Formats: sequence, C-alpha cells, structure tokens
Amino acid sequence: MSFGTKGRIRTMLNRRGGPLERVARRQAHEPPSASADVRVLIELSGEHPTLPRAEALATMEAERVEIRTAAWDAKVLRLDAVGPVERAVRRLGLAHLVCEELARGDFEDLRAFARDTDLAGRTFRVRASGFGADVDVQALEGALGADFGRTGRVDLTAPRVDFRLLVGEEFVLGRVMHRVERSALERRKVARRPFSLPISLHPKYARALVNLARVPTAGRILDPFCGTGGILLEAHRIGVCGIGGDLRRPMVLGARRSLRALDASADLFLADAGRGPWRTGRLDGIATDPPYGRAASTRGESTERLYERFFGAAAAILPPGRFAAVVLPSERAVEIGGRHMELVESHSLRVHRSLTRTFCAFVNEG
Repeated sequence: MSFGTKGRIRTMLNRRGGPLERVARRQAHEPPSASADVRVLIELSGEHPTLPRAEALATMEAERVEIRTAAWDAKVLRLDAVGPVERAVRRLGLAHLVCEELARGDFEDLRAFARDTDLAGRTFRVRASGFGADVDVQALEGALGADFGRTGRVDLTAPRVDFRLLVGEEFVLGRVMHRVERSALERRKVARRPFSLPISLHPKYARALVNLARVPTAGRILDPFCGTGGILLEAHRIGVCGIGGDLRRPMVLGARRSLRALDASADLFLADAGRGPWRTGRLDGIATDPPYGRAASTRGESTERLYERFFGAAAAILPPGRFAAVVLPSERAVEIGGRHMELVESHSLRVHRSLTRTFCAFVNEG
C-alpha cells in the first residue's frame, strides 16, 4: 500500500498532508468510544476508481465525523477521525471491511506490538491480505498468531477480537470494526424482489447513492422517482427514513409491495417529480435515479425538460446546505443540475458502449 493525500474533501477541517504517524498502542480488545480519535482503514471494493472512496467520505460527513487527515491508494482509504466512526462505516455498500489501525511499520514492529498486547484470555484470529506484495501471508498470520497467543485463545469462527494484517509497502495491523454484508446486498437485487424492472440500480450502488446525499441516521430522504423502491430500501437498511414518489401508480404500488416483503417501510405518494413543493415535511436530502432515454417513462416529455423541472423543484424544497444525490445519463443533464445547485462531485460509471451513468452530488446553497 502506498498512500497519497489528494482531492477535495469537504469534511476535512484540518487539511494536514504527509504520512500518517504511528498509532499509540492500546488494549487491542477495546473498541474506541464514540468521541475517540480513531485511525480507520477502509478496504474499498475497487469496483470504481473514485465512487467507493467518495461514498466512505460522505458517510463520515453524514454522521458528523470530523476527518483530520485522509490518505488513500486504489484499495484502501485511511482516515484519522473523531466522532461516531462505527456508526458511519456500517452504512457502506462499496467496501469490504473496516478496521481500526493499531500499529504499522516493519513486521518486527507488529510482532512487538502483539507480544505487548494483553488479550486477557479473549479469543482472537489473524487474517492477512497482501496488496501487491510477494509474501507468504499464512506464515505471517502464524507468527502474529503465536505472539497474540501468549495471552489469548485462537478462534477462527467467531473471535472476540478479529485482527487484520495488510501487507504492501509497509505492514499495517488493525482490529476489524465492520464487515460489509456484500452477500445481503446481492440478495436484494431487483430480480429477487416481488416487483422488479431491469433498469433498477444494483443495491450496492443504490446504497452508495443514498450515502452521497449525506443524510444522517434517522434523517429523512426523498426519492421523487422512486420506481421499484430500491433506493428507499437501502435507505431503510441504514436507518434513514424514506419518502418516495412516482408519476406512475403501478410503480408506487409495486415499490410498496417490495418494501413490505423485505420488512422495510417508506412514505409513498403519487406525484410529478417536477411539480414541487412535495408534502414531505422536514427533509434532509434527496437521492434519486430519474428516467433516461425512454419516452414511455416520461409520458412523452423530453428528459432535458423533465430534469429542468425536477432540479428546480428540488432546489425549492431542499434546505440550504443539504445534498441531492442524482444519477444522470449525460454531461448535458449534469449541466442542468448545476444551474440550480452546486455540483460537489461526480463519478461516471460506464454501463455499456452507449450508456454512461454519472453519480452526482449537488448541494443547495440556498
């Protein structure tokens, strides 16, 4: 792993660059408190060069986590952060797992850390992952396991302390805080829901879109083009209250059926997304995937005109400082959004030769 600091990060209050210093040692079995200064490692999914990292940073902003420094490479995002980090990372869709960093350096430094750590009889396991390094990961796991085994007991199935060793240009040891349930996201694919259409976002991308809207836990998010309800479903899964509307009654009824089948809920209504204000009450953000390229889904209206009306209505109802996360099919559509709100970030995802979809986050500056 080779980390660099770059890019615009809205959540960073202290923009210090340079290498991150070694973490002070602590009892390895003690999770950080909600207000502790934590160095966290997020193993990104790698499905897109920028979107997984953007999602992770947006979750931190949503949960009011202060990011003091950030560094990353293609596979790992490292953050020095203060606040409810564990709550934030449990929202992730485009990641594999998240660790609290305990120590880093050469391998003997990590072995010294392990020998100095008192697990007080707790169970543990060590799993290693090499990032471009030609090493015997099983041998590394065995050596660290022997060191931790001085005060702990090995349990490869359900350990009390789950250690993660990352091997690259340096060795980094962490404690697993969260594993993203990728299999659960796959099980919620639209084809497996009671009501489905082939155009729906995959749950992992729907989750990422919700996170780009930066709505906090228990906040309220609006999807005015709710379609099959996939975005609302992922909002429910991370503790965000969903509000959904659609111009087509079959969509509203179908979304309600799918949500109920998966023990999820949202307030649903029949409405034209371009004719605000919607009766939503307090609103903390918007996440939506508008129709594109098919007159049948827009009742003959051009998509440009539909986007113009939608963004105008969204800017009128969204409180200042709140975000709208929108998937758009063209640079022209992004430009339309930018006329009504400030474009904060965009991430283009190629679907096939003739279609690229761009995940955008706009902020309403009021």
